[in-house]
Amino acid sequence: MQEFKNDITYNQIATFKAIFEEGNISKAAKMLNISPASVSSSLKLLEKSVGEPLFSRTTRAIAPTEIGKRFYELVHSGVDDLRNAVELICDHSNNPSGSLSLNMARDIYDVFLKDVLMDFQQQFPAIQLEITLSDSFDSQVEHHFDIGFRFGETVNETMIAKRINSSEHHPKLALFASHVYVAHFGIPTSVEDLKKHSLIQFRAPSSQKILPVHLHSSKSKESEIVTLSQLNTAMIVNNSEVMVDSALKGLGIGYLMDATVREYFLSEQLVPLLKDHWCDVPNVYMYYAPDNRQTRRVACFLEFISEKLHS
Repeated sequence: MQEFKNDITYNQIATFKAIFEEGNISKAAKMLNISPASVSSSLKLLEKSVGEPLFSRTTRAIAPTEIGKRFYELVHSGVDDLRNAVELICDHSNNPSGSLSLNMARDIYDVFLKDVLMDFQQQFPAIQLEITLSDSFDSQVEHHFDIGFRFGETVNETMIAKRINSSEHHPKLALFASHVYVAHFGIPTSVEDLKKHSLIQFRAPSSQKILPVHLHSSKSKESEIVTLSQLNTAMIVNNSEVMVDSALKGLGIGYLMDATVREYFLSEQLVPLLKDHWCDVPNVYMYYAPDNRQTRRVACFLEFISEKLHS
């Protein structure tokens, strides 16, 4: 029986969606658990039925054409909706099971979620967590994962955003440097004094913006928070581990969550700077599409996270 016009099938559409989101035929094949040859053949049949190419190909890359982009916009939500509907019906009378894909920044995993996710996996072994640590979370990533975690409400309005860090748990944004740096340049004694020093700046992978430094203007936690954006730059990184490595080498002053560098403070490899001026980190939010929460494995996870993190 013909599924769609011009003999286009659901499998061809689902395969196209996987290629679009993975950006690579081999990765799409791995995700679909079929051979690259099958993926390539499915795409060729779909393009023949459509009447024009959906991707432009070179020896090194594959990129969607304009008609490919338009086709993805029209079909991807429908494929997701159908998949969720089937899963919802099949799971109705069963215990939650299946794969649950999560995407989060490394710092969020280390500080907020590491122990919680391990507890969840032990309590619900039939749900296989697939955890990806990444600082990027654009529209492509949103559709590729069941649930994402990020600082602040930064994802598009079609997603549900739910705060997960409790009022009882407030890590600080810390300034720090190595003893080598301090020996050469001294310790800043005020917020104003910080302008004389060089900072290792962090560029957010998604927005590509340099993150400004936020500090209380005085040692009082009731004082206003000032934003320092015009600071001397030692170097720019987009990864917290590189930030720590650079600070340890004495290349400049670093700026990360205190929990991320706590061990370095305890071992005295890094020196906390202007500690009385540190601010709380931004709120951490959990993101998911409205339809995702209907599947039992997602609903189970959301309930577990809410109980554990007092959101």
